[in-house]
Amino acid sequence: MSTRGLMSMLLRFAVGVSAVAAMALIFSASATAANSVGGLDCNGYSPIQRPAKPTMPCTDVRGFAGTSNANTWDGQFYDNGHYIGHDEPDVAFLSNRRGSGNDVTWTMTIGQDPRPAPTVNGPLRDIIHWFELSPAPWFSMALCDPNSYPETNGCTPESDSNAPTCVGANTTNCYLGGDSTFMEMQLYPPGFPPFSDGISCDDSHYCAALTIDSLECTAGFATCNQDCEEPVNFAFVQRDGVPTGPAGPENLDLASESPNRQTLLMNPGDTIRIHMFDAPARGGGS
Repeated sequence: MSTRGLMSMLLRFAVGVSAVAAMALIFSASATAANSVGGLDCNGYSPIQRPAKPTMPCTDVRGFAGTSNANTWDGQFYDNGHYIGHDEPDVAFLSNRRGSGNDVTWTMTIGQDPRPAPTVNGPLRDIIHWFELSPAPWFSMALCDPNSYPETNGCTPESDSNAPTCVGANTTNCYLGGDSTFMEMQLYPPGFPPFSDGISCDDSHYCAALTIDSLECTAGFATCNQDCEEPVNFAFVQRDGVPTGPAGPENLDLASESPNRQTLLMNPGDTIRIHMFDAPARGGGS
């Protein structure tokens, strides 16, 4: 998928049996100076900006085994001297159908919690709710971004040349693909509000957001932008398509991380359909 500035993204949800909500989120780069609070580094280690959401950890970037420098040590990635790794289980959907890399639809049923409240009786005997298991089940797509890792190869929109090529069974032995960033459509379970320092919009509904995460490092993490290492764009999925606050990393604020009356809420057990595809972007094409 292509991106200029960042991208235009259309998400279509079929919620429950008959209700349908459609919206467009448009993210655009800004030339304005960064605010003192924002999303320039969602790990919170930028020396020039505090994170709008202090509890948001970035993606665990895999380093290179046997390679060590200021930003990586034997396979572990460091952000301003801090290791930020965390495990995320992954299910891969593989397809050889032409165009499936930038036009894909998922249908899923949102998880339901047991009726009783969570307990702390001991392993294998506890009642567990979703917010205790996963902060954000998500669906993703890679996007072209010449300002993201590895910042040297460029990126050809809608081309197989952007994909990394691996040799042999050892998937760490991979040649670099195109410069890219990572988009996620994240689902947040109920039970742990407020979202500004928790993971939930309220105690009874799921909500969702679209994020775009870049990595401002060169190949092999030889150099990284210490001020803006892992910038994140963030906006809730809204019924009216209007973000609750600034979506760009330079000026994310508390409003950006706070749902409002237009934030799309979903019930546990709803069936939703998520369609990600290359949509025309105002001012930039697709």
